[in-house]
Amino acid sequence: MILAMLVAAGALLVYVYDNGVTGDNETSAAVPSYVDGLIPPSGTSVLRQHQVGIDLAVGYDGYLNINGVDIKNTVTTEGGDGLHKTLTVGLITYQPSPGHRVKELAAGQNCVTATVWKQSDGPTASTPIYWCFMAA
Repeated sequence: MILAMLVAAGALLVYVYDNGVTGDNETSAAVPSYVDGLIPPSGTSVLRQHQVGIDLAVGYDGYLNINGVDIKNTVTTEGGDGLHKTLTVGLITYQPSPGHRVKELAAGQNCVTATVWKQSDGPTASTPIYWCFMAA
């Protein structure tokens, strides 16, 4: 009986080790259920002008921080940062370009933190979603 329990425990440990998700480049596989996708997915390689964002379940809101630069204000806000929000489908995106806070992604690794909250709870109940990708 004890031997069977040890074998089962060992099998469980192997399963957890093989299926564990760790590291900045594996974040896309370990996001909360209300995150439908990361743009671009973690660990991918994109061009330096690639769009950055997060696809959320309807009913959520948020903003982005790209390589330490907060992108909070929408395009329609006076003096806006260039953030695009289509909350009717849960999409929050940013397009790096001249005249925006982030003109282009950095060559090499880029990291994004999306600060996300349920609209009914407001930003004081936010959760950070963090991922990295490469740009060339």
